[in-house]
Amino acid sequence: MMRYIKRRWTQIELIVEAVFLIALFGFGFFLDYVFAASLSWQFYLFMAFLALILLLPVYLESRRKRELWLFLGLNISLFALQFLPLTPVKPFKKFYFDVKNGMTIQEVQSLFKQHFPKGGRFRQPEWALRDETLANAENHKLNEMEFIATPNQNLHYILDLTDGRYNSEILIVYFKDGKVVGSEYWPD
Repeated sequence: MMRYIKRRWTQIELIVEAVFLIALFGFGFFLDYVFAASLSWQFYLFMAFLALILLLPVYLESRRKRELWLFLGLNISLFALQFLPLTPVKPFKKFYFDVKNGMTIQEVQSLFKQHFPKGGRFRQPEWALRDETLANAENHKLNEMEFIATPNQNLHYILDLTDGRYNSEILIVYFKDGKVVGSEYWPD
C-alpha cells in the first residue's frame, strides 16, 4: 500500500490541490454572487493570498511548474468574474462607483440607463428625485457626512423593491444646484 502511495504521490498531490482550488474558486464565486466582491482589488489580493498558502509550500519543495499554472488558472478564473453580472448588485455597485462629483442630474441618469437599460437582463431600480429639506441637512451634519457643498436635492435609487434580497440596497446621489456633491451606498 505504501509503495502504491509513493508511486502515485504526485497524482494524489495534484488531485488534492485541484480540489482545494475548486473549493477556493467556489468561495470566491459565492463572495461575488452575494457582495459583488470582484469589483474590489482587495478581493483578488485576498484570494491570491489563500491560493499561495496552498500552493507555495508544494512549489518550494518540488519546483514544478504545475503549481504556477494552477495558481495562474485560478486567478484568471477569478478575474473573469468581474465581467459576469451574476446579480443586479454588481451593475448597481458599478453605477455607484461611476458617479463622480460635478456630474449633472442628466449625466447621472444617462449613466443609470447604461447600467440598467430598459428591457435589460436586470429590472431597473426604482428612483425618485427629491428636494432636501433643512431637517435632512441637519441630519447630514449629525451623521458627519461630508459633501463639497450642502445638498439641496437627491436622487434616491432602490435596487429592487419586488425582491426581498435587494429591497434595501440603496444608492443616494446628492446634488447642489444640479451638480453631484456626494453619494452614499447602503448595502442590503
